[in-house]
Amino acid sequence: MHQLQTWLLLLVSFSSYVSAFYPYQKHHDSTALNSGNEKRFYPVQRPYTSTPDSTRVVKLDLHKVPKQKRENKFSVSLSNAADFGPNSLSIDQDGSDYSYFSTMQFGSKGQEMYMLIDTGSANTWVFSSDCEATTCSIHNTFGKEDSTTLEATTEPWDLSYGTGDVSGVVATDTLAFANFTVQMGFGLAVNASDDFNNYPMDGILGLGRRTSDQLGTPTIMDILSADKLISSNKIGVHLHRAEDGTKDGEIVFGGIDTDKFSGTLSYTETSNNDAWEIPVQDMLVNGQPCNFTDRTAIIDTGTTFILMPPADAAALHDLIPGSATSGEGFTLPCSTTVKLEVSINGKLYAVSPKDYIGNPTSSGSSTCGSTIIGHQAFGDQQWILGDVFLKNVYAVFDFDGKQIGFGMPGNSGSASSSSAPSSSTTAAASSSETARVSASASASAIGSGSVSTTGSGASASNTGARDSNLGEGTSGAAGRTVVGYWKIGFSICVGVWLGLLLL
Repeated sequence: MHQLQTWLLLLVSFSSYVSAFYPYQKHHDSTALNSGNEKRFYPVQRPYTSTPDSTRVVKLDLHKVPKQKRENKFSVSLSNAADFGPNSLSIDQDGSDYSYFSTMQFGSKGQEMYMLIDTGSANTWVFSSDCEATTCSIHNTFGKEDSTTLEATTEPWDLSYGTGDVSGVVATDTLAFANFTVQMGFGLAVNASDDFNNYPMDGILGLGRRTSDQLGTPTIMDILSADKLISSNKIGVHLHRAEDGTKDGEIVFGGIDTDKFSGTLSYTETSNNDAWEIPVQDMLVNGQPCNFTDRTAIIDTGTTFILMPPADAAALHDLIPGSATSGEGFTLPCSTTVKLEVSINGKLYAVSPKDYIGNPTSSGSSTCGSTIIGHQAFGDQQWILGDVFLKNVYAVFDFDGKQIGFGMPGNSGSASSSSAPSSSTTAAASSSETARVSASASASAIGSGSVSTTGSGASASNTGARDSNLGEGTSGAAGRTVVGYWKIGFSICVGVWLGLLLL
């Protein structure tokens, strides 16, 4: 993985509600830039590289590009797990905890694509083989040559994320994953900004709320639920930390994996129907409250760090001895062991120093960057709790219940949760589930004929999956079926990643 001496600040102002895929770049001595309404993000480049062409014309007409088949050349940490649940899928990563993705198969020939797991929006798209942008030339792409069943339309779409913009047309084809094979609409990206050059992902799997979809097609969870391929309209997500070596990242469709957490799940109702956003009561540093009130947080697997409005981030870091301001970012002692906790619905969830302490600001320095960034992505009381937080919990996104559940990973090395101070209150209800729910697809699933659960298009690692019970409630009970252990060969991801890296 390329290592840099300095990092650049990437700023964004959103004109449409897309919180997903928000890995963050910062420069230690940079100052905030104001973006206008015309541009929703600043694709700032590395030092000594050319500036991207901001006047690029978006091409929406599909046409055949006379090039050889392109393959994704990025080094990634892939799972070779031999045993996991029938409707679970391994979540791989880049080896540095910056992005999390799963391999899925598109079209009649099963073209494999690395799909970023994104609860920040419901939009699903892949790079098209008709894309002439530089980023498409270094990623796996999908097109007519990959599938005899691909049907592309002329309906345009465009999206802007925290780290890039992408546009194209809507298409329909089969998508195979986790022993499902479904027919669904998705975006074919025929143009993409150079910001995507630095990530292994070949597309994004949208797992956000239905109203956040901007493609106008049923979302993947809509399809699984409508065709009764899952017993419960929810997903369970476990993101592993590369440093721990557990290599057990996993997403379960239609249930949860009770072996990935201990105790019971604590649920919090969402604040609205547009995003996976929940009330947050406060944050504590070594037990001392920051005294935040009326805050909410978007729980986003597609965001690397924790993003907070600058005033909130400053108040938090003021309680960490030795911390200092650095532009929108902050530095702190690499050796700090302060206890950082997020208070949600009467529960305190500890964020491990492994996660809130970034890399040293320079080679051999005792000062590190903080992965809690002072950047206001949305409202002045809205946060984004990304992977820095999610690595410390098991997360359940309940679509029908309109709630998010958190449990503590049982064997991940993450810090434990505890009850919040009695003075903390919230309007959101909390509940724990004890009934076991099978995540297996019903053998008598009702479909349209274009959907099957045979898994014929699944990857080789999925083909031999054995049935396992995936339920909800307490974990560690005697007789519980072990869902599986992941064997992922780690290598260091090429490209420029967002955060602080050593020279």
